[in-house]
Amino acid sequence: MKKLFALLMALCLMVGLVPAMAEGDVVSVFYGGGTPKSGDPALNSASSGSNVIKLSHAGLLGFQWVDGKAEIAPELAESYTISEDQLTWTFTLRKGLKWSDGSDFKASDIAYSWKRAASPELGADYSYMYEIIDGYPSNLNITVDDEAGVFAVKLAAPAPYFKDLAAFPTFYPVKEAVADNEGIWATKAETNIGMGPFRMTAYKVDDVISFEKNEYYWNAENVKLAGVNCYLAEDNAAILAAYENDTAQFINSIDPVEFDRLNATYPGELVFHEMQGTYYVLFNVYKDMSPAGKQLSVQEQSKARFALGQMVNREELVQYVTKAGQIPAKGFYPTKLSDGTNPDVRLAEGYTTWYADTATISPENEEYTVDQVSAINALIELGYAHTGTVAEGNIQFTDFPTVEFAFNNSGANAAIIQYVQETWNKVGITAVINQEAWATLQTKLKEGDAEAARMGWVADFNDVLNFLEIFISASGNNYPRLGRDIGTYTRASDVSKDAGTGAYWGLEGNKTWADAYDALASEVKFTLDPAARVKAAQMAEEVLMATGSVAPLYYYTNPAMTKPNVEGLIIMPTGDVIWNYVTLK
Repeated sequence: MKKLFALLMALCLMVGLVPAMAEGDVVSVFYGGGTPKSGDPALNSASSGSNVIKLSHAGLLGFQWVDGKAEIAPELAESYTISEDQLTWTFTLRKGLKWSDGSDFKASDIAYSWKRAASPELGADYSYMYEIIDGYPSNLNITVDDEAGVFAVKLAAPAPYFKDLAAFPTFYPVKEAVADNEGIWATKAETNIGMGPFRMTAYKVDDVISFEKNEYYWNAENVKLAGVNCYLAEDNAAILAAYENDTAQFINSIDPVEFDRLNATYPGELVFHEMQGTYYVLFNVYKDMSPAGKQLSVQEQSKARFALGQMVNREELVQYVTKAGQIPAKGFYPTKLSDGTNPDVRLAEGYTTWYADTATISPENEEYTVDQVSAINALIELGYAHTGTVAEGNIQFTDFPTVEFAFNNSGANAAIIQYVQETWNKVGITAVINQEAWATLQTKLKEGDAEAARMGWVADFNDVLNFLEIFISASGNNYPRLGRDIGTYTRASDVSKDAGTGAYWGLEGNKTWADAYDALASEVKFTLDPAARVKAAQMAEEVLMATGSVAPLYYYTNPAMTKPNVEGLIIMPTGDVIWNYVTLK
């Protein structure tokens, strides 16, 4: 209680210390997740950070209200055309565009920004998104005409989703005169210069990032808010208290235990927004999962990891723990995700279903589900020592190595991880839980120094490719380290020390990750044959799931609370929250 009181007092003080804004309404929001790891559009890879970046930066395309519907539409570009072969996209910029410091904006600024974001020198997590552009990574096929305000890009293959990329933060322009490769420029009000509807006025770590209306924004006359304050708390109780005492107009980090009370107290304010995403547990493949006294092969350890994920009762998890209308996961691709042919791959023929009996009571013993019995039997077959039997309902594994489990305390994360921990504890498997600040956890994962962690992925664009590319060898978001070196992890065994890079993968377990998985992802990206693309997408998910390095738990919804007087807020299935055209009644 003392901690909560201190947090509330701090929030009250924070409100008083926010820099003065221009005349008009100012909104205060909490996205959860604390201080973003990076405010640089090219270096950020987190949803909460992306929503902060969207306030002061913008792309060629963006989310707009079009005939009363929120959709991607021209932003810095006034219009665009696509060549008959679908390879060349030509954007014509709006006249008189200016950076938020009043200096002129040119088509060549976009060319610089895209080449920077794609470059190996920057090492951005999302640099692989530029692979679809001809000449990637060092010679992007881009032409500009600054006088005419024309920017043209040639793709390596047709990509209908390129429209989504042109609206994605990694493709936002940054000003060459202020940008650095560490992203420090984005943490200072005087150098965070962008093209968005607002401009930064203050950046206070673990406190608040403040923005005021950008008078140079191309559509400034329709931006009615005077500013936005993004508070950086990670404590759900403090965030909710800020909403209930009217400090905040919007929050989307809420403990599920509060849902019933909030629905009763504030009818209509808590909404479970549709979201295309998968919440999952990830395992570092360099962690040796062998039982005491017996060495498992890398392939056998994949089966042990899969068994850990199979033990979780996903139906029970979403019904009694998360309680926000989430759908139990049956594979890594979420529901309503397209492969270019099938609008929902989870309903399409040919896609495998995992965890089919996640909540079906086992006929052998009602203490377990069918999937749990399958997982228990798999571990027994792998040679893990145990006491008890399934029939007696008292199985206890006695030599499964302890797993270090990291998570950040946002939304339902703590309750979910505790549920997973208890599930494993029931069969004698120990998980040591470490709570980390979100920025700290992202760094730890990026460096390879986490054994297991909670993670989520929300669609950047509606295509299976977006989910496949997380785990290609070149992806900085490939936290299980598949196809990547060991990083800073120091506890690998002689067998697992090359687990990420050796020939252990594929459906036969005898290929490198690049040969088994990257090749399939590349086929999905570049093939012109729709049927071949679907087949490659199906096989890639099978290969990923066979590693046991990811255990999908459920498909997301986006629980958020918005004050009734907020009008014009855009909340997309991608998790994008757009304040450009909000007014307060």
